[in-house]
Amino acid sequence: MIALLHFLFRFGRPARPAAVAGLALALATAAGAAAPQGADPFPQARARGLLVVGVPYLAPPAAAGAKIRTPERLDTVMAERLGTRLGLPVKVVQVEPARRAAVLADGSVDLLLADRVAGQSAPGLDAPGVALVPAGYAARPKAVIRSDTPMRRWQDARGRSVCMASAAFQAQALAARWGAVVRTFRVPSDALVAVREGACDIGLIDDATWNALMKFPEWKKFSATLPPDGPQAERVWLARAGDGAAADWLAAAMADWRSQGVWRAMTDKWARDVAFDVYLDQEVPDCHGG
Repeated sequence: MIALLHFLFRFGRPARPAAVAGLALALATAAGAAAPQGADPFPQARARGLLVVGVPYLAPPAAAGAKIRTPERLDTVMAERLGTRLGLPVKVVQVEPARRAAVLADGSVDLLLADRVAGQSAPGLDAPGVALVPAGYAARPKAVIRSDTPMRRWQDARGRSVCMASAAFQAQALAARWGAVVRTFRVPSDALVAVREGACDIGLIDDATWNALMKFPEWKKFSATLPPDGPQAERVWLARAGDGAAADWLAAAMADWRSQGVWRAMTDKWARDVAFDVYLDQEVPDCHGG
């Protein structure tokens, strides 16, 4: 109990999914995030009273009584923050890449989040009727390795177990390209626990979040890594090109995020939450036994 109180005092209790909307509202209020002037964007969402955002992946819900853990991607947090700026509640749905243009066209989704990977094409990103707005967040996979192991090159990953969350698409592709044994987990903390306990040789998370995670002293023994490799994946918003105000509104909102340091705050909080998840898994007995 003393150890748990000490950890909470140092890092703070991270917000869980039920508190995400409240946190987003507080951040938006503190930052003075007023909506850009001009035509009202997303009129269909306002008529519905709900902003529907499509994302590439939603982690399966935790089983009844199981631990609630931080997801891999920032998509839901990003969507909730936009909803707060618009004054609308948000529903996040998983949309397969091949259906992106169709769901925007039929109005079942108001906007989408997608990854634009350097040197690769992806369905829907350049489709007619789709407006693309960069979100300002780009990352590539970065390795988490025990500092006392000899692995220092990607060639060393061949035949070794490399672990990441199921939503870490670029990490899976990178590990497979180097001949590693790819193991995926529902959430990133499960993959990182496996690394810490020796069940995985290498863990992979985004380089943007790696830097934040390694600030914690508990991760010093796992701060070895490998050289940057693989293309960057840039997060982008997709909206209906016919909704002329949407792209302008999104571009202005993303400019505000960059100027207000929103990405830094999001990645720092993600790292704190995941560090806490790992701490709970390794140090605190689970009263549910799960």
